[in-house]
Amino acid sequence: MNLKEMLKEAIAEMTEVKKSVEKGVKNADELQAAIAKVKELQDKVKAADEAEALMKGLNSDGGEQPADVEQKGAQTPRTIGENFAEVLKKNNARKNGQKFRYLAPAFKAATDIQTSPAAAVDFATTFDRNVVTAPRIDLVIRDLFGAETISGSTLVYLVEGAMEGEPAETAEGAAKAQVHFADPDPKTVSLKKITEYIKESDEYINDYPYLASAINGRLLYELGLKEQKTLVADLLATSGIQTGNIAAGATETDIADAILKAAMDVQEQSGFPASAIAMNPTMWYNLRVAKDGENRYYGGGFFGPQSVPNLWGLPVCVTPSIAANKIVVGAFKTCGSVVSKDGVSVEATNSNEDDFIKNLMTIRAEERLVLAVRRPAGFKVLTKA
Repeated sequence: MNLKEMLKEAIAEMTEVKKSVEKGVKNADELQAAIAKVKELQDKVKAADEAEALMKGLNSDGGEQPADVEQKGAQTPRTIGENFAEVLKKNNARKNGQKFRYLAPAFKAATDIQTSPAAAVDFATTFDRNVVTAPRIDLVIRDLFGAETISGSTLVYLVEGAMEGEPAETAEGAAKAQVHFADPDPKTVSLKKITEYIKESDEYINDYPYLASAINGRLLYELGLKEQKTLVADLLATSGIQTGNIAAGATETDIADAILKAAMDVQEQSGFPASAIAMNPTMWYNLRVAKDGENRYYGGGFFGPQSVPNLWGLPVCVTPSIAANKIVVGAFKTCGSVVSKDGVSVEATNSNEDDFIKNLMTIRAEERLVLAVRRPAGFKVLTKA
């Protein structure tokens, strides 16, 4: 008698015991024992089926499967995480160790593994599977810049040299004025790879909606946060950007004046008007609650109409990724761009280290990008003492 036949017999036996319990002939303990036997056999049948599928996978060609393969009649995934989970489910890759890769246009210790909660859940208890996540900050810096893609790993761009001479009014028959541009200065930037991975148990992988949310809400968020910090650091470290200082005792109106002056300096030095201002929430708070001599808010009271943060007509990007004593004013779109290759990729395998024997899966996300500041004069960084 094979396992499936044994399971069928056990289910029939459980049914008879249930009828006897309802008639009062047998007690509930005997029914519980019959249920336990059925569950045990169900687990064994499931394990046997998975082993059979795994053997079939090992005997097939395998290979990397594209995560954006269209499934007939399937609902189009809305996010990277949903797409990844959907393809994982459709291709049953968890059982044969296949890898997946998805290219997008754009709560525990790091070494721990995400497993099911240890606490038992009673069947009469409603269990909310949503995890209350840690605070999330907006990922807004990248959107300030232009966007480019390259096929290689290194980008060389040319920065126009200084103009020598200038046009002039010329009398009839006189020599014309000559202008000359110095040789362009080549700048070389190489893509930076930002990566991270998480480990999930099979119990969690089987919950496809959770898997999608884990990729979107955690893996990709943390990747984006690191990306944002990298872009800010690269911008501040760029040679040739304008800088300015704000005195330690400066008032909020002094700071506002300095920001307007920085915007004018950006336009004068680069030829492009400033498009945005980036600052820390603390700095924005101090400016927003500043009051005049009659105790009136410069920016309007808290019952007034609320709009997107702006200063001197320029949108303000408020983010903790900017240091509390820094303000960046720039022509972001025209003077800098984020250069990337392939977008974000998400891959997974159960063949990493000892994942296979522990029923685990390693999910990795990575992207390659670099900030190209083509016109450094298009940015000015103010530092408050």
